[in-house]
Amino acid sequence: MDSQIIVSLLAASGVVTFLLFVVRGLLDQLPDVFAAWQRVKKAYRADASPADEGRDVEGRETDMRE
Repeated sequence: MDSQIIVSLLAASGVVTFLLFVVRGLLDQLPDVFAAWQRVKKAYRADASPADEGRDVEGRETDMRE
C-alpha cells in the first residue's frame, strides 16, 4: 500500500514536470511568433500599392464611404 502511494506521487510529479516543460517551451516561442507576425503585416502593407487600395478582388472600384 505504501509503495503504491509513492509510485502515484512520483507519477503525478512527473506529469506536472512534463507539463511545465511543455508550457515553458511554448512561452519561449511566443516572442518569435509575434515578431514574425509583425514582419508579415509590414510586408503585406509594403506590397499593397496605393492604386490597389480602392479596388476589390475582381478589380472593381469600391465605395469607400460608409
